[in-house]
Parts: sequence; C-alpha cells; structure tokens
Amino acid sequence: MDNVFRYWQLVRLTSSGQCQLQVLPQVRAWLQSTFSRLIAGPDDLEGELQRSLLTHWRSPGPQADLAQLSLRCFITHQIRSVCLRLTTLFGETYGFTANELFFLVLDDDGQPEPTHRPFTLEVLETYDPAKAALSTWSSRLTNHHPALNRALLERGLYRVSDWAILNDTTPEQVQRILHQYHLCSEYEVAQAATLLERYHQVYRRDRIAQRQAGQTGRCQKPTPEQLHAINADVVAADLLLQLRILAGQLRQYRIHVRGGNPLVYQREEPNWDQIASDAAPLEGDNDQDEFVQGYRQALADCLGDAIAQVIQANLTRLQSRQPPRDRAYVQGLHLFHCQGLSMGKLADEIGLSSQVQVSRLLDLKRLKADVRHELVPRLCETVRHQALNYISADRLRAIDHTLENLLNEEVNQMIAAAEAEAKIPQGRTAKSLFARQLCTTIHQFMPGTE
Repeated sequence: MDNVFRYWQLVRLTSSGQCQLQVLPQVRAWLQSTFSRLIAGPDDLEGELQRSLLTHWRSPGPQADLAQLSLRCFITHQIRSVCLRLTTLFGETYGFTANELFFLVLDDDGQPEPTHRPFTLEVLETYDPAKAALSTWSSRLTNHHPALNRALLERGLYRVSDWAILNDTTPEQVQRILHQYHLCSEYEVAQAATLLERYHQVYRRDRIAQRQAGQTGRCQKPTPEQLHAINADVVAADLLLQLRILAGQLRQYRIHVRGGNPLVYQREEPNWDQIASDAAPLEGDNDQDEFVQGYRQALADCLGDAIAQVIQANLTRLQSRQPPRDRAYVQGLHLFHCQGLSMGKLADEIGLSSQVQVSRLLDLKRLKADVRHELVPRLCETVRHQALNYISADRLRAIDHTLENLLNEEVNQMIAAAEAEAKIPQGRTAKSLFARQLCTTIHQFMPGTE
C-alpha cells in the first residue's frame, strides 16, 4: 500500500501556524504489528484496513484510541488536500493562500484525549461507511466547513455553479434583485425574468427526468439542445453568455447578503459632503456640516453597539467551554488591539500554550465579519432617520439604494483599515476607527468592571 504512511502521519499546525507532518510512533508500531498483511498488500486493500480500524475504534478496549488516532491521521491528509486544491483553483484570483485555509480546519494536535473536539473527530463521528468512502466524507465536510466557507465568502468566492444559482432562483426574486440591488431598468428586469422562466421550463424539466432515472450530481452547463429549446432565435453562445451574466448578477447579490464583498473595486473614500448635497434641498453649508457630523457620530455609536453585541455573544459561547475561555478572550482582545502586543507574545499572558491557540481563540477575521454584519443594518437605519431632517421621505426613497451601497462601502473600508493595522508586527497602536472603538467598548467586559 503506497500511501499507508497517512495512517500514522498527522498533518498539523506548528505554534507559528506552519503546516507540519508529525509521525505518531505508537500508531505506526501498532499498525505494522496488527495489520502487516494489509499494509504490505495492494492499494485495493485500503478499504479493508479502514473497516478494521473503524471496528477497533468502535469496540471497547485499549486499541480503540490507537485506531481513532490512525483514522484522524488519515483525515488530516484529506483536509490538507482539499485546502491545496481550493488554493490551486481559486487562491490567485481571490487572494488567499493554503496556510490561511489550513488555519481554519487543521486543529488536531494528535492527543489521544484532546482538550477540545478537533474537526477530524467531527468527521469521524459523523461518518457512515455505508454511504460514502472515508476520503469522500472527509472532503465533503471540509468543503462545507462553516469557517472555511465564511472566509472564502469574505473574499468574494461563492462556490455554487451558475446553473444551480439560476435553477433555484425564482423570477420574482430576479425582479427584486435586479431592480433594487443592481438598479436595472424595467425593460432589463422584464427581459431577465423572461429568460429565467424559459430556463426553468427546460432545465428543471430535464433535472427532474434525470433524478427519476437515478442520475444525481451538480447542475451542469446547459447542452446545445437545451439552449435551443430555451430560445431557438438566439445563437447558443450568445444565449449562454446571457445566462452567465444573469447568474453573475445573482451571485453578487448572494455574496452581499451573506456578508461577503462582491465588489471588484472600492472607492478610496465615500464623499459624504457630496451625498449631503445630492440629497438636497439643504439650505447651506451648516446643514451639510450637521449631516456629516451626525453621520460620523452615528458610525461611532452603531459601531460601539455592534462590537458590544458580538463580544457578548462570543463570551457567552466561550463560557460554556471546558475550561472556560471568556476571560482569556477579553484579555487577549484588549492586549492585542489596545496594548499592541503581538500574537506571539499573547499566549503566556492569557494562559495559552501557542500562537495558534491565541489566533483561534480571538479569530479576528470572524470578529470583524460579525461586527460588520451587525453594523451595516444599524447604521443604515440611523442615517436614514437623520436624513429625514434634511430631505423629504420621497427623496429619501429615491436615493435609498445608493445610500445603502455607500454605507456598505464605508464599512468595508473601515474593516480593511483595521485588518491592515492588525498586520503591523511591532509598534502597533490603535489608530483605526475599529480598534479605537473596540478599546473604548471592551472595558465594560473587563474583569472587575462594574
């Protein structure tokens, strides 16, 4: 068996976050003495080896822990392969590295009785050999890991095919999305709705027939026959392009509502003075100044409320851990953002053993994404109310979508500035708005605070 080393070699992260292969000698010795025939045999005996390991793991006895560790080793290799494949396919386009993905899903330290439940154990405990191979199940759960999908979505990567998006979107949804989000004309909206209806008539009919015939799988690109049936008056290549453009618009919207960033560019700074003047009639410079000052205060207030809500939710979750990690979490956030300590120096300060543990506990990317999710609706609602002091309700409705886009853009830039600041290794101070507001807000959660 050429790749038998995967059953005693664990793929793990070092304390500095680098990927490392670690041999578990006790597992290797046990496998070589217990399953010598299978190990020395051809690759087609691997299924038998996995079934034997599963039997040992699920049976009480001293060998159960060794069998579990062996299977966890195998799963880490599958996890690593998925991350490498995603990086090869999408990393350059969407700006991420394999190490960034490893950090999210490779959390097994190879201990027989881990202090936390590693992802490998989740894969193993939910595995049913009657439904799939262990490699398939490992890859499937890795591809659907919530933190992994959230990180990819933040980069603008939504891993659903164009044809699946079109297949499960209704014409009513298309009309609303194109009209309210993409600001398309009535003619464009009507054309898109008609195109989608024709697509459904043909594509859904064929998908149902395929399922009835026992054929399952991902939605595939329409065939030339299907394209002809959808619209015989349009050249197949042109029709396919129309469908892809429509799917792309729907994809952008889905990324947006899920908290990702579908924009291909960002303006350097939203011109709030211009917004105020465009939202006129304003009587003069004083009104514009009041509008801008009101917005800045609203941003600070809403940001503080959003940070407080997210920190409280995280503390509630961390209090239930064994041991509880809520105090370490607050202390770590304070030391990192407000005192400027690096991740490498935080572990000893908050009672953890490595930089990787600190990074997982604080999970700064998730913190910022959750704050953004809470902040944008609050800010939009507050600014809308403020705008009514200067413009009519009819005028506000007319510019509402533009206003929401600009607020989203402003929040995205604020989060980006905080992320850039967090990467400064030494001499870092809380200069970004996000970090300053976090340092103001976090004191209410510090031990001893009334």
